[in-house]
Amino acid sequence: MPAPSQLDVVIGVNGIGMGHSVRESEIARHLLSRGHRVRVITTSAPRARYFREQGISVLEAWMPTLIEHEHRIRTRDAVRNNARYVLSGLRRHRVVRRLIEEGGIPDVFLTDYEPNAPRLAYHFRRPLISVDQQSKYRHLDLPPIHPYSCAPDRRRLQLFAPRADRSFICSFVPLTSRDPTLEFLPPVIPDALRTAPVTTEPMCVGYFSRYFSHGPEPSVARLSAIFRDSAPHLRLRLYAQPADMPHLARHEGGNVEIRAFDRDAFLTDLARAQAVFSNAGFNLIAEAIALGKPLCVVPLPTYDQHWCARSVTAYGLGVDVPRLEEKPVRDFLHRVPELASSVREHRQRHLADDPRERIAAYLEGTRSDSSSPTR
Repeated sequence: MPAPSQLDVVIGVNGIGMGHSVRESEIARHLLSRGHRVRVITTSAPRARYFREQGISVLEAWMPTLIEHEHRIRTRDAVRNNARYVLSGLRRHRVVRRLIEEGGIPDVFLTDYEPNAPRLAYHFRRPLISVDQQSKYRHLDLPPIHPYSCAPDRRRLQLFAPRADRSFICSFVPLTSRDPTLEFLPPVIPDALRTAPVTTEPMCVGYFSRYFSHGPEPSVARLSAIFRDSAPHLRLRLYAQPADMPHLARHEGGNVEIRAFDRDAFLTDLARAQAVFSNAGFNLIAEAIALGKPLCVVPLPTYDQHWCARSVTAYGLGVDVPRLEEKPVRDFLHRVPELASSVREHRQRHLADDPRERIAAYLEGTRSDSSSPTR
């Protein structure tokens, strides 16, 4: 049981990829460093292993699959996709609830795109705080990006956490709202990245991921050929998930190297690269900005990726392209010094503060009001 001076926090975290987990592990470790107790609820074995390897207590839960169809999350699809698992999932939720109760009901729950923590907050009548990047789609009137829609993300968030006492929305560009329950913060950047030695070597780094049937090979193949033919003076090191490596290795050669993704190795290369080529994932963009590196992004077919990609171009952080072609890539490489200066200026204006301090201060302020319900 936690000592009276401790804050007891339960963090629920989910999401495609590891960006959400990286963010919450940094928040968790920051809270632990301030003497608080932290437990994590997550919904996949890789995420659970990731937190346990850092010495963070983990409870494994289940969450429903909510896949969009024609920019909507249909009830009949949700029922069909989850019917086989819902009873075992509910049993698992009750097990997690019992373990939480036996281990000590926390002072506050935090959710990052995860539905179990909100239900537990409501059940135990504790404050619920959300920390993510997607909530801007729920609360702000953002422009349409044809043919994509933010409605599915908005609906998921409404289903995951119908009510929250406070929403911290991470953004690498400035956003505003009159809603007093919303607060915009810079992205959570790992300490290792904030203190990393940054250099500029004659190399570029890239990472392309998979989204359902949209794999990395088209981007890897085109970019490799462009660098061999048009930028032989630069090295290109590309990263991809291990499962994709058998299809990608044949594109290696000359000044192009392709490696299975390893986060530490990738961040080391990111810190010494001239520029970054990637899809338009929020977390990678934020980390590139933190290191002062301009980006050339190829968004995957989601509203979130296209919104992030457009923001990269609009704020002078790099360029977004629908596909990698020789002329746009050469133009981008020519502009790298100018764009790098713009990225560093943007970083100083919008990413200088450590948002973990603000999040921790707010959570600590909930202690006196921890018995108030989130209803």
